[in-house]
Amino acid sequence: MGKYAFLITGGPDRVGSVLNGIEYALTLDNDGHEVRVYLDGAATKWPGELERRVDHPLHERFSELLDRDLVAACAFCADAFDAIDGCRGANIRLQGVPDEQHGPDVGRLVEEDFELLTLS
Repeated sequence: MGKYAFLITGGPDRVGSVLNGIEYALTLDNDGHEVRVYLDGAATKWPGELERRVDHPLHERFSELLDRDLVAACAFCADAFDAIDGCRGANIRLQGVPDEQHGPDVGRLVEEDFELLTLS
């Protein structure tokens, strides 16, 4: 089985590519692959956006990521995009340090044999 890390950078203005990334991640997880999804950059806005808009097309699939504990977010980016409260409200793990250190550690992911897939 493969190991895949999805680095999602598209914010609320990029619904199509973000939905595709989530769909790909869930499909691979269903098929038994090891999957991690990281919200980076403007994508850290999604948890707050979806909390306010439960009718959004992404809401149901994003909730599946959360239920499966597949998603984390960059603390540095969440701070920069004023999205820390939304991430915390959704119980999303924050990696890195606000205003100091970017997360996730992509070097470590590669060392752990994850294939990196970036979607924006």
